[in-house]
Amino acid sequence: MTSTLTFRPSRIGCPSIPGTVKGIVMSVPGVIDAKIHYDERSVDVRFDEEKTNAQVITKKIGEEMGLAFEPTALHEGFAEDAAASCPMI
Repeated sequence: MTSTLTFRPSRIGCPSIPGTVKGIVMSVPGVIDAKIHYDERSVDVRFDEEKTNAQVITKKIGEEMGLAFEPTALHEGFAEDAAASCPMI
């Protein structure tokens, strides 16, 4: 069975982060696809529940980026003021 969750950074909303996260999550066995939403600063991750889970994906992101990402239900709201913390804008 597959599931899809949206992952967003817990403290930084830089628009470049989702692209990096996509590369990281695609290396997790069981991840099928990742779709970037730069405007929402999030990544939708579709995965096989028999091979991985949200905790494994979250841990991998944290290990690679040193940044906490929190999985949420697909496409919940996002704080617009997060963009103010990004030096890339």
